[in-house]
Amino acid sequence: MLSLGALSFSAPWILLALAGLPALWLVLRATPPAPKRVRFPAFIILRRLTTKEETPDRTPWWVLLLRLVIAGLVIVGLAGPVLNAPTPAQTTGPLVFAVDDTWAAAGGWRLRLDALAAGAEEAAQAGRPVFLLTTADPAGDPPQGPMTGEAARELFAALAPKPFAADRAGAAARLSRLDPALARAGGAAEIRWLSDGLAGEGDDALAEALAARGALTVYADRETPLVVLRPDRQAGAPARWRVERLRGGPEWRGALVAAARDGRELARAPAVLPAGERTARVAVDLPLALRNEVAAVAIEGARSAGAIQLADARDRRALVGFVAGEDAQQDPLLSGTRYVRKALEPYAGFLTDALDGLIRADVSVIVLHDVGRLRASDAEALAAWVERGGVLIRFAGPSLADAAQDEDLPLLPAPLRGGGRAFGGALTWETPQALAGFSKNGPFADMPPPDDVFVRRQVLAEPGGETSARTWAFLADGTPLVTGARRGDGAIALFHVPATPGWSDLPLSATFVDMLRKLTFLSLLGPSREEADAGARLSPLRVLDGFGRFRDPDPDLAGVTAAEAAAGAAPDRPPGFYGAPEAPIAVNALGPDGALEPLALSGVAETAYAQEPPARLAPPLFAAALALLLLDALVALALAGRLRLAALALLAAASAPASDLRAQPLDAALDPKAVEAALQTRLAYVRTGDPEIDRLSELGLAALSRELYRRTALEPAPPVAVDPETDDLSVYPLLYWPIAAGARPPSEQGLANIENFMRFGGLIIFDTRDDERAVAGLETPERAALRAILAQLDLPPLAALPDDHVLTRSFYLLDRLYGRMWNNPVWVQAPASAAGEANDGVTPVIIGGRDWAGAWATDRFGRPLRPMARGGERARELAYRAGINMAMVAYTGNYKSDQVHAPILLERLGRGRP
Repeated sequence: MLSLGALSFSAPWILLALAGLPALWLVLRATPPAPKRVRFPAFIILRRLTTKEETPDRTPWWVLLLRLVIAGLVIVGLAGPVLNAPTPAQTTGPLVFAVDDTWAAAGGWRLRLDALAAGAEEAAQAGRPVFLLTTADPAGDPPQGPMTGEAARELFAALAPKPFAADRAGAAARLSRLDPALARAGGAAEIRWLSDGLAGEGDDALAEALAARGALTVYADRETPLVVLRPDRQAGAPARWRVERLRGGPEWRGALVAAARDGRELARAPAVLPAGERTARVAVDLPLALRNEVAAVAIEGARSAGAIQLADARDRRALVGFVAGEDAQQDPLLSGTRYVRKALEPYAGFLTDALDGLIRADVSVIVLHDVGRLRASDAEALAAWVERGGVLIRFAGPSLADAAQDEDLPLLPAPLRGGGRAFGGALTWETPQALAGFSKNGPFADMPPPDDVFVRRQVLAEPGGETSARTWAFLADGTPLVTGARRGDGAIALFHVPATPGWSDLPLSATFVDMLRKLTFLSLLGPSREEADAGARLSPLRVLDGFGRFRDPDPDLAGVTAAEAAAGAAPDRPPGFYGAPEAPIAVNALGPDGALEPLALSGVAETAYAQEPPARLAPPLFAAALALLLLDALVALALAGRLRLAALALLAAASAPASDLRAQPLDAALDPKAVEAALQTRLAYVRTGDPEIDRLSELGLAALSRELYRRTALEPAPPVAVDPETDDLSVYPLLYWPIAAGARPPSEQGLANIENFMRFGGLIIFDTRDDERAVAGLETPERAALRAILAQLDLPPLAALPDDHVLTRSFYLLDRLYGRMWNNPVWVQAPASAAGEANDGVTPVIIGGRDWAGAWATDRFGRPLRPMARGGERARELAYRAGINMAMVAYTGNYKSDQVHAPILLERLGRGRP
């Protein structure tokens, strides 16, 4: 290997070919022997001719120089030039890479790829085997190798950081699988640990295992700042966050961005780490409504899964309502609502109002403290609110105990026991009872029982199976402390003690905070909360990669339980959203606790990552040589006078594929039925599925087609039945639609086809065939079916057919559109809406009940199939004329109307008769 400063050659002996370039110059400029001169008299005439084009007798020097440059580029490329090539190692033993492919390494991942590329290049030049060990491998696979430098280069380029912390203890255990391969490779191994700089468990174990197998060098990234984001639980509000960095340094400035699930930016807050400081607290100020829409908060510009915190549905702040005047007779400092407010203050917003005002404000939770009797109207409104998803939290007390003696109270999860004990059924113990535990079927199932909560007095529930099933928390003697039940999408919970410390220690404990927070969570998650509490596995929705970017989960990724999600990310559960899309559970790469300390190893050599990776120059040199070769070809054609012919040939070759493409359309093959209808004029009718109606429609349109053939220039083929759901309607100008009783509206696709048909010039005749049965004020079944169809169509405004409409004069002059009967009006597009509209103002729809097909239909001998309701055969002739007029409008538009108005227009222009 030859090294010239930053430039090296892997095959320098090929450069000797450059010495042959002068000889190549001589070969290229050599000319063939001069022709023998022979005098010919006719040449005298040719000498007097002036030639317009002259061809040089030898190759110009600059063309020779171009060809020498091409040869030189090829020779240098074959020599394998490498820029910033690594220094050749003193050993030929194996090269082992231990890579911390964690979220902490994502910010400086490019430096690690450059170091891996340099090592792969070095191994390729020296023929050393390469091994790879990753410390964040979720599958725990054995190290990869041995492999060549070229194979390692491809593998390293595909590496990406994972959204997990390093498992260095597990990596040290997997390292033993390399021992047989290292022994076979021979020579002293060189080991490079590309660390993420973050201390963790198993650091010393991995360092000792690596050093025991060869010379160990640890690569450290001192340039890329590692900044992470954590929720600031100690600050007492979920809207506050803690920005931390691995090492102190100069002042750091950034911003926190809160985003909704659809990607909208909801808020932005500046973040500053003063010089030397490693932690800063940042508040993201948002109204409660927007705060509950936050899906993620991230450090802007930070490329790491540790710089983003996903918002769990359980972290949303509920809106808790208190009934105004509920504790008016008590000292505000001793009221039950004050204890509830203090317990939920970090996690909720509060509203105090009348009960109907709380329900109108759509609060998440309503708290009733020692409310005995409710008015019937208030109880009914509260029950409806709970059914919609609200959570009603009630606390017992003297008033509730007294009211329970006389009647069964509404909005309680379990009936209360009446009697003559203190406070109307309250039970007093000489020895306080401890809170023993929580039901597995309730929202407190994952909470450990406290050892500091004792109850001295409570309101008892009526014993029974229903009470046992609805007990969410119970005392040491088995009596319920909290009962609850789901109702609709909401829930009702009753604490059998007040929210003040007079009867129990519960309001003074941290357990009280957790219990109230979990109850508010019931209102946020809805029905899926039951599945989470029951230990159901929640399917992944979107997960994060090591760079903190969302991606779709792998198909084989298993779900998580709520308890597993609370434990944070792990190799089998990447950070992301799990569960119901409307209220998912979040798994974050970095939890609120845990130290963020730099990696510190004693007795191990440490070095910085290389600034510039090695770059192979052969590919760009070959590309340049190819470009110059093409230029040389063009120059040769120009010197030979054939450039124009070559250009024409290239143009012809370029146009040939286009012709082929036009001859082979990319669209799918047309429906043969549509092709045949486009080649022959046909009337069409909608197939209803009723055999008698479809038969009459076919025979009626067939008879009308024969009359059109006989009386007009149209020559229609036999009619055809169509299905708006699947058939191409664009090839049929007129569509007859008989409405059957109970007909279902078309699907969305069918409605779209019908609207496109009318929008682009088609005419639909809706015929309910009920004119003789239609009575004012009553609706026939056919008209009800038609109304259901028209309600979903985008129709223009309709009006009764005017006397001067183009439909009454497009071919015959008529006073109405005759059918088998004509008791009720025919409806068409309103004239006022037709002006300036598409289709030149021609109505796209005719609606009536005159049974036109019944008036037209005949058998194969020409005999009418149905009698006329009035008018006899003269009326049938008028019905044929009405059908011909409708067909003319469908095929020719309003040309007849233009002819009728032509004299008036000419008169206005001064060209008509006086």
